[in-house]
Amino acid sequence: MAPPMEPNRDKQNPADPDDTIRKLEAELMVQRMARQKAGNPYSGFRTASFVFLMVIVLAAVAGYYYVFHLGGLEKARARSQSQPNPSATVGSRTP
Repeated sequence: MAPPMEPNRDKQNPADPDDTIRKLEAELMVQRMARQKAGNPYSGFRTASFVFLMVIVLAAVAGYYYVFHLGGLEKARARSQSQPNPSATVGSRTP
């Protein structure tokens, strides 16, 4: 004789919503810890990019300060005007 069939055997028990939420939170915490432990693979590249950008910006600020506040443009113009033109001062040579 066959064992009596249980009516709820094939049906899954209804999941407790609180239990499901706790399991999901635990799984998410484990995944988050794994990501934090692995770290960001591009952190060195990001740092180098930021440093390079800051060097470029500081060089631009220093150039602006030199040219417009210290009179670097006027000094360069005065220097180029005070030097004689080499092609005009070369004398002609006769063989």
